[in-house]
Amino acid sequence: MDGVSLKCSGKRRLLQPKQQAQIVTVSQLLSGGVAGAFSKTCTAPLARLTILFQVQGMLLDGETLKKTSIWREASRIVREEGFRAFWKGNLVTVAHRLPYSSVNFYAYEQYKKLLHMIPALEKQRNNVSAEISMHFVGSGLAGVTAATAMYPLDLVRTRLAAQRHFLWIW
Repeated sequence: MDGVSLKCSGKRRLLQPKQQAQIVTVSQLLSGGVAGAFSKTCTAPLARLTILFQVQGMLLDGETLKKTSIWREASRIVREEGFRAFWKGNLVTVAHRLPYSSVNFYAYEQYKKLLHMIPALEKQRNNVSAEISMHFVGSGLAGVTAATAMYPLDLVRTRLAAQRHFLWIW
């Protein structure tokens, strides 16, 4: 049997190639998005500390900056803002990362297909270094595509994570 069958209201029906492609597209978008959102939520405390240290470098003098450490800043956050503050801006981060990862994952698959269709590269399919190069180029193009598409959300996320109190800094 060619194609994928789908059980719908007790009956099995064969999906058309276009429907199969749409299911693959949606699954690629969801897979990339969920994986990206989960990983960003897990690393949110470190991302918040990183952004605060970057901002402190612009705001504090050299002597005060020498006295800061990861542990001091982390304990200051817990003391002044509470433990949940490590995830401040994480909703915006997830709102950024979910589509970013979705676009990145999907674009990578599309660029990879496109690169495999280039006649000069098609002859090199058994060449390991050519295959690695195609993956490298495909992932680079996908990263550029996703970063360009998600830049506005990234800017908002960074501004939210950088604030030390609940004041809007625009």
